[in-house]
Amino acid sequence: MVEPRARAELVSREVLAGRLREEVSRATRHRLPLALLVFDFGPSREGERALEQVTRAAALLARAVVRRDDVVGLLGAGAFAVVANATREGASALAAHLARQIKAVEFAGADGPVPVELRYTLACLSENVTADDLLKQARVARATLVVGD
Repeated sequence: MVEPRARAELVSREVLAGRLREEVSRATRHRLPLALLVFDFGPSREGERALEQVTRAAALLARAVVRRDDVVGLLGAGAFAVVANATREGASALAAHLARQIKAVEFAGADGPVPVELRYTLACLSENVTADDLLKQARVARATLVVGD
């Protein structure tokens, strides 16, 4: 059992991949919905450090919004993901809500606000789909949706 405090923290890419595999197995066994949402920030004029800070701040915001049992993890500078127990419709609504919340935040850099471009994609579990399949679907679809101002 995971301690409640640990649920409120962000996980690493490796831990996220492991938790995704566990959730795919559980959802498949119990015929439950599951979605992987990937949020991706475009390159920043402010540099890699600013992009890392924006990504972490946005992921922490997502962590505060999603359900307690959902998993939020950093994928590296510029990207984070959410593993959510949700249908495609629920995951779409969650992704749009998170995108609006993130876009409403003004991220501060050394020289003022850091402009961000946010994209998100989602992949949902269906029969005979593995965790690796979900990750691949999310990577393939990653650049398809840009959230504008």
